Amino acid sequence: MAIEKMSLVNIAGLMDELDATLKRCCESGCFHIEPAGNSPDSAMKPLSEKNEYDRPLKDLAQLSAQLGITLKETDFTDCDLSAPQDFNSLFEKYNTPFSELNTKRLELTQRISELGGAVRQIDHLKGMHSDFRQLFSMKYVSVRIGKLPVDNLAKLDYYDENFFFVPFETGKSFCWGMYFVPERDKQRVDDIFRSMYFERIRIPSYVSGDADEALEKLKQTIDADTVENAKLTEQINELAAKAEPELQKAFSKLRFIHDTFDLRRNAAALNDKFYLKGFIPEKEKDRFDKFFEDMRSVSVVYLPPDADASCEPPTVLKNNFLTRPFTMLVEMYGLPEYKGYNPTAFVAITYTLLFGIMFGDLGQGLLIVLGGLALKKKLGAKISGLVTRLGISSMIFGTLYGSFFGYEELLDPVFENIGLDFLPLKVFKQTNFILITAVAIGVALIVISMILNICIGFKNKDYEKAIFGCNGIAGLVFYSSVAAGLVGTLMFDVKVMSAPFVIFLIVIPLVCIFCRTPFSIAVKYKQWRLSEDEEKMTVGNFIVENFFEMFEFLLSYVSNTMSFLRVGGFVLSHAGMMLVVMTLMEMCSAAAQPFVLVLGNLFVMVMEGMIVAIQIIRLEFYEIFSRFYEGGGKPFEPVGVKFTAQTE
Repeated sequence: MAIEKMSLVNIAGLMDELDATLKRCCESGCFHIEPAGNSPDSAMKPLSEKNEYDRPLKDLAQLSAQLGITLKETDFTDCDLSAPQDFNSLFEKYNTPFSELNTKRLELTQRISELGGAVRQIDHLKGMHSDFRQLFSMKYVSVRIGKLPVDNLAKLDYYDENFFFVPFETGKSFCWGMYFVPERDKQRVDDIFRSMYFERIRIPSYVSGDADEALEKLKQTIDADTVENAKLTEQINELAAKAEPELQKAFSKLRFIHDTFDLRRNAAALNDKFYLKGFIPEKEKDRFDKFFEDMRSVSVVYLPPDADASCEPPTVLKNNFLTRPFTMLVEMYGLPEYKGYNPTAFVAITYTLLFGIMFGDLGQGLLIVLGGLALKKKLGAKISGLVTRLGISSMIFGTLYGSFFGYEELLDPVFENIGLDFLPLKVFKQTNFILITAVAIGVALIVISMILNICIGFKNKDYEKAIFGCNGIAGLVFYSSVAAGLVGTLMFDVKVMSAPFVIFLIVIPLVCIFCRTPFSIAVKYKQWRLSEDEEKMTVGNFIVENFFEMFEFLLSYVSNTMSFLRVGGFVLSHAGMMLVVMTLMEMCSAAAQPFVLVLGNLFVMVMEGMIVAIQIIRLEFYEIFSRFYEGGGKPFEPVGVKFTAQTE
């Protein structure tokens, strides 16, 4: 697997052709634009024009939302609108009648709301037979209508003031009524009622008659206004249905023109000419040229991707059908630089292998495969492909374990007939073998990661990384020698750790790692320095700094290796959980056993499947990627118009 080769593209032409050129670049679907003229010494100046399509875009989006039109990408080939004023005219065409109808509807809605509030207020005053207009027109007496907490009703007798309170309706908490007070005493009496939490009800000025008459008139008015409001809503819906086809096409075209105009900010101008630059995949050259065949004033020049030091080539991972779904895992960590290493194939192999080992079950793996295929449209091709491959790996290792939905003895006759006595692998009978194998897999993957790091280091002429680093040749020799020595001594009782072995394969590599910086400088520059910036590095600082780094390196060797014990741990965990399911099933009645088996398998598949997937990502990122892979690459983002109804 590799990284797609890119070409730097320089495009120049007359300013009159800039918009058409940007449109062709968008239509190509393969042009990654870079800011032109961003060098301070360049005579070309970046364009910084205000996008005159901003206002029409926002207006049409707002009008469509008010009309209840859900905007979606629509073919606009037959839409003749182009200039901002064209879209403004379309906006006015539908906004004017809508505003008139909507204003009337809002007024009616507000009036209905006010009338409804008045009905709720007057409804508590049904016992009042006085005309509201007469009450409020009295010259020497003021009237206050409202509600008073029931607990405070008896307290009114304590006040020797010139007022009287008339109750109309008493509930559990409040008593509705009104009090009369002479005009000259209303301030003092109002204060008394406020202190007793009297809540005044404001009766609208248009209410007349007694309570019953007022309620009847208000309800009639509300009914009439509701009918009129419904007619206005129907007229607005008819207007929306009429306007929708035209607005959909206009907005789609306006979005395309607006976003294309925004790309002008990446262009530079000199006199009457424009300049654009960007990257395209090298294989797209011929197809890209065809977009500009009829534009005689526009020139397209291809250069090597590193020809312009001011811009870094973007990264496109080049993968085949089998490894392509695992691209998403690499992108989660970070894309490699353009001249870096594409680890997708390595991730595809290791992730699939580890998942099968940790989650091996023939039946559950089959369900995972079928689920991935069935949910392809819902999950997407990448996730569906990833799930399908993991399910196949689970089926393979489930066959080796002899596990089928928790039945550990079901496949035994098959292996007996074939003549494979060592299969199936009984998990609980071979626990030590599983754990040792898990550590051995970890050692192998760490060694492979170091080898990849060495190759990448030599490719980039980074000798500290390739030779003297903790993941370079020195680190590889040290780690492999310690691993071989421990295996030989503890497992095979072979005395590997002889004096020459320790000196040449353990001590000397440790010295190389400790002095990796001065050694790499000596190889690269043919001179001895403690660091690239020797003035800031003393011998004491060098020793202290590298001592602690050495301690960290040694600790990482141990922790990363032991971390792979979780691979064996999840093999045992999966078998243990299925044993619990089978035990529970045997404890149930014959009728309930199928339900317990199905629910138990589903629970294990969902819970442990997710945990295993997450744990493998952790192993990939921390134990494997950290030894050879560096992200920091720039994603390839071809220019284009991504339709959205949202506007800033």
